[in-house]
Amino acid sequence: MASLRLNGHLLDLEQGQLRDPHGRLVQLRPQALAVLLELGRRPGELITKRDLDARVWPGVSVTDDSLVQCVVEIRRALHDNRKRVVRTMPRRGYLLIVDAADSKSREARTVEARRLTVAIGAIVVAAVLVWQFASPSADLTRRESHDKTVADLAVLPFRVLNTGTGDITPDGGGLAYMIAGELARNPDLRIISTLVTTELRGKDMSLSQIGATTHARYLVDGSVERRGDRLQLDAQLIDGGDSRIVWSGRFEPTAQDLPGVVQALIERIGSSLGATVRELDRAALRNRAPASLDAHERVLRGIALAWTPSAEGLRQARQELEQAIRLDPNYAPAWAHLGWTKQLLIFGNHDPDLGREDLPQATADIEHAIALDPMLASSWRALSAAIDSSKNPEKAVRAAERAIELSPGDPDNWIALAMTQHHAGRTEAALQSYDKAISWSPIRPPRYAVVAARLRYSVQDYDRALDSARECMDRTPAIGVCKAIWLSSLIRTGHAVEAEAAWPPLVASAPSLQTYRMTPHGTLMARLVDEDLNRLRSRTNAAARQETPR
Repeated sequence: MASLRLNGHLLDLEQGQLRDPHGRLVQLRPQALAVLLELGRRPGELITKRDLDARVWPGVSVTDDSLVQCVVEIRRALHDNRKRVVRTMPRRGYLLIVDAADSKSREARTVEARRLTVAIGAIVVAAVLVWQFASPSADLTRRESHDKTVADLAVLPFRVLNTGTGDITPDGGGLAYMIAGELARNPDLRIISTLVTTELRGKDMSLSQIGATTHARYLVDGSVERRGDRLQLDAQLIDGGDSRIVWSGRFEPTAQDLPGVVQALIERIGSSLGATVRELDRAALRNRAPASLDAHERVLRGIALAWTPSAEGLRQARQELEQAIRLDPNYAPAWAHLGWTKQLLIFGNHDPDLGREDLPQATADIEHAIALDPMLASSWRALSAAIDSSKNPEKAVRAAERAIELSPGDPDNWIALAMTQHHAGRTEAALQSYDKAISWSPIRPPRYAVVAARLRYSVQDYDRALDSARECMDRTPAIGVCKAIWLSSLIRTGHAVEAEAAWPPLVASAPSLQTYRMTPHGTLMARLVDEDLNRLRSRTNAAARQETPR
C-alpha cells in the first residue's frame, strides 16, 4: 500500500508526498503532513488523538489546537469541505476515508482479511448494541445522532449601511446572534458560534477563508440598513466551498414585522439546504415583536457589547439594555441579556453600582424574560449560569438542558450545559458536552477556554489546564478565574517559583485576585485553587514585610 487516492489527490506513503489531481506537489507544514501520513498508514481505522499526539509530537506537550489546526490544513489541501475524507469521531479521534476505486483495489488484495474483519465486526456491533440499551448513558449516546446533520452553518455579522441618518442603527453582530439563535432551533442544522464568526469577520477574511477555517458548509451573509421605521435587510446563503450564492433575499420589515421576517428567512435557508424546518409557535413569535425598532436595535447593540471582553463594553451594554426596557418593558430579549450582563459586571467587579447583593435581581431579570417568552433559548442559557450552582446545581443543569431542547444546534448551549454539569460534579458528562460544542468548529471562541481550563483542572490534568488558562488570559484578560486557574496549575505542575514571580504583576493588573475565591465554594477544585492562592498571598505579604524598613 504505497499510495492512496484521497478526493482525487494522491498520497505517496513511501515518499511522504501529497499531489493534487494534476500531479502537482501540495505543500503542507511538516506536522500536518506527519498527521496525514499517520492516518494514511491505517485508512478506515479510528486513530485516537492520543496516538497522533504521541507519534507526531513525541515527548512534547502540545495543546488540542495543534492537532486541530493540522487537520484543518489537511482538509483544506484535500478540498475536503464536507469533512468526508478526514472524519472526526467526537471525543475519540480521526479516521481517513480513501476514494472508492482505491478502496476496491485494496479489498481485492485482502479478501480473506476482510472476511475475518467482518466476522469480528459483527460481534463488536452486537456487543455495542447490547451496551447501548443496557448502559445508563444510552440516552447520551443516542443524542450523538444529532452530529449527523444536514449542514454546518456560519452566520456572519451583517454589514451596517447608511449610518448617517440620525436614527439608532442596528448592530450587525447582535443581528447575527439573534438569527443564529433562531436557526439553531432547527434540529437538522449545526450553527457555528457567532463568537467565532465575529472574530473572523474582524480579521477581514474572505468568505472562502471563513468557510475553510470554520468548516462551515454554508455561510449566511448580508447587510442591514435603517430607513425610518423600517429596516432593509439583505441576506445571502453562500456555499462555503466555492462562494457560490445558493439563495438571496431582501426584506423591509417594521418592528412588528420582524418575527415573521426571521421565520421566513429560516424557512428559506432550511428549504435551500433540504433541512426539515421545525414548526414554531407563530403566536409566540408575534409576541416577541419589539414595540419599536429603537428598542430592538438597542438590544442588538447590547448583545454585541456584552460579548466584548472589556469592563467598558459591559457597562455600555447595561445602559443600552436598560434603555431598551424603558422603550419596551415587555421585550423578553432585553430582560434576558440585561440580567446576564449584570451577572458579568458583578462577578468581574466592573461596575461600582452593582455588588453581590444585586445578584438575585439579575437572576430575577432573566426569569422575567422567561415569563414573557418561555421559548427563548438564550434566556434559559443565561439562567443556567445565573443560578447559584453551589445551592441548586441540578436546577442549573435543567435550565441548560431546556436551552438545548429549544435550540439543539447552538454550541453555546452545550458549553452552558458543560459548565452546569461540572458544577454538579458530573465531570465526565461535562467533558462530553464540551467536546460536542467544540466539534462544531476548529476555532474555539475565547470564552470556551474558560470552560476548558475548569474541566481540565477538575480531572487533575494540570498541564492542559495550564494551556487553556493561558489561552483564556490572553484572549479574555478581564476574566479573573483564568488567572486563578493558571497560577494554581503552575504550582500543581511543579512551577511554584514561576507562580510566585507572576503573582505581583497579575495582582497589579487585577486587584480582585487579592480576595478572589474559586466557585462553586466547597468543591475539591475550589479548595485546591483557594489553597494555592492563599499560599501566594501569604508568601508575598511575608516578603513585603521583610523588605519594609524598620
